[in-house]
Amino acid sequence: MKHAKVFLFPVMGLILSSCTSASLWMVNTLAKLDDYSVHQNIAYAEHSLNQLDVYMPEKQAGQDASTYPVVIFFYGGCWGGCTTRTKEDYEFVAQALTSHGYLVVLTDYRRHPEVTFGTIIKDASDSVEWVKANISRYGGNDHMLFLMGHSAGAHLAAMLTLNEEYLQRDTYGNVKGFIGLAGPYDFLPFTQPYQYLVFGPEPEYAASQPINFVDGTEPPLLLLYGQDDTVVYPRNIKNLSAKINKKKGEVEVHIYEDIDHYSILAAFSLPYQDKDAVFGDIIRFLEHYSQPPIVP
Repeated sequence: MKHAKVFLFPVMGLILSSCTSASLWMVNTLAKLDDYSVHQNIAYAEHSLNQLDVYMPEKQAGQDASTYPVVIFFYGGCWGGCTTRTKEDYEFVAQALTSHGYLVVLTDYRRHPEVTFGTIIKDASDSVEWVKANISRYGGNDHMLFLMGHSAGAHLAAMLTLNEEYLQRDTYGNVKGFIGLAGPYDFLPFTQPYQYLVFGPEPEYAASQPINFVDGTEPPLLLLYGQDDTVVYPRNIKNLSAKINKKKGEVEVHIYEDIDHYSILAAFSLPYQDKDAVFGDIIRFLEHYSQPPIVP
């Protein structure tokens, strides 16, 4: 387990320390200065919230079609239990990754209190299935999918990565890795009243925990966590990584000093992406697992 000192620039770290609408507006305004294209509000299922945005990198001369590795990002917000976010709030995440040659999908999904976990994870699954079936039309490589999320979004992406029953076999076989920022993976017993409603009834509680589905054959996982995080307890990262290691799976863990639950997102903000340890670790992971396997 690696501990890293992160030299986040104080202003941007402060801006994202609470992840308010004003702070997100600021970082997204900066993101719009970059070169990328976006296809917005594409329906992946029938509900009005079943929509996603596809962000495409600036095409390079001579680049073949369908060559971009694809990152599907799920935002957090307590599954709807504490904060209402939308895919538009995370344009800065898409900008950061497109600038390094990745096609990015930001997806909305239904949330508590209107629905419970079964519907939420079904929406997340449907969005990934849509990407597998359609992303080549936007220049994405449907054989090179990465699932990524922050907070509750990391939980959703982890469930899809660890419990292969949520995705069709061909789709799951093309998930090359998972990246979790400040995600809850082992959070029983629940600590918030809304969690009993989101994940109930009680016989279903265990099925909501990503750690319960580790078998050592899952795609590689990158777990990122801030040492100052008071929202998600460190046991989530420690317990999940320990179980993956015990099962002989692939997991990489980074714990960053002076970073909390929200400021870990500052890694994606302009103009500090290439100077930040968090973002650097993400790009190295993506680059490593985007490469074709070496055949002896």
